[in-house]
Amino acid sequence: MKKISLLVGTLGGAMAGYILSNKKLRESLAKAKDADDVAKLLGKHLQRDGKKIAKQVKEFVDSEDVQNNIKKAKSFATKKVNDAKDELSELMCEGKGKVKKAAKKGVSKARSTAKKGAAKASKTAKKAVRKAKKKVIRKKQ
Repeated sequence: MKKISLLVGTLGGAMAGYILSNKKLRESLAKAKDADDVAKLLGKHLQRDGKKIAKQVKEFVDSEDVQNNIKKAKSFATKKVNDAKDELSELMCEGKGKVKKAAKKGVSKARSTAKKGAAKASKTAKKAVRKAKKKVIRKKQ
């Protein structure tokens, strides 16, 4: 919501500055009869002045200074992207080693847990077999 109010305020300020700086536009707006005439007058002036501004902007962008600055900005951005890629790949290598260590620890823990579980299961099974044998022996007697 703040962006919309800022945009409207900026456009309003720009339009006010445009009207105040253009004497012909002020005079013709003062003579306008209704809102439709005002809109038409503003449209004509903005179209005519917009073409001039676009031509000036194009000349400015095509100038040597701007083109040199654009080249500098591109090379700077490229350098920063390459630096970021290098740092990211270093971090990935470090992370890869840590993941391998953690995976090895996890495997060894899983193996030991599985051995303990198997040992407990074996003991429990042996106990169950002994109890079953005792019951069978008692029933025979």
